[in-house]
Amino acid sequence: MDRRARPHYTRRPAARQHGVHGVCLSKLTLDLHHQTADEALRNFVAAYNQHVQRRSGYIDVVHGYGSSGTGGVIKRRLRALLAAHAGQLSFVRGEDLDHNPGHTEVHPRKPLPTAADDLATAIIDYCSTARTLEKITGRFRRHGMPAIQAAMRTLTASGRLRSAQRGAHKLFSST
Repeated sequence: MDRRARPHYTRRPAARQHGVHGVCLSKLTLDLHHQTADEALRNFVAAYNQHVQRRSGYIDVVHGYGSSGTGGVIKRRLRALLAAHAGQLSFVRGEDLDHNPGHTEVHPRKPLPTAADDLATAIIDYCSTARTLEKITGRFRRHGMPAIQAAMRTLTASGRLRSAQRGAHKLFSST
């Protein structure tokens, strides 16, 4: 996790401090300012999954409103991620809590898939038709070559991806 995204544990304000059966809930404040959207989402998923393992409270994600004045990229992408995984969590927009669009309150229930899990799933989907390694790396280049190679090794070793030689080309296809 990036140093700038170091989590801070605090207690809820007195008015909202007790959860079910009077159990005190802790709050994790995660500041995602000054990060690229990809870094911010990676750091959020890592902190979220650690928080789920601890089974404690909720996460107040401070993403900022965005410098453009129309809402930030981090806010948009984070909320899209949260909406896509509504079965694993619930969330409340800051606008609905305290009229502050610069944060989102997340209530975790189950772990979220990591970037490596998402990459592996995307590679399997992409390889429904046999593809060369060059095509695969070109398609997923934003993930970086080391991550792509690691995913390919894992998928091939687990049997979810198979390779075949066709002429001068080595092709990969999902099983």
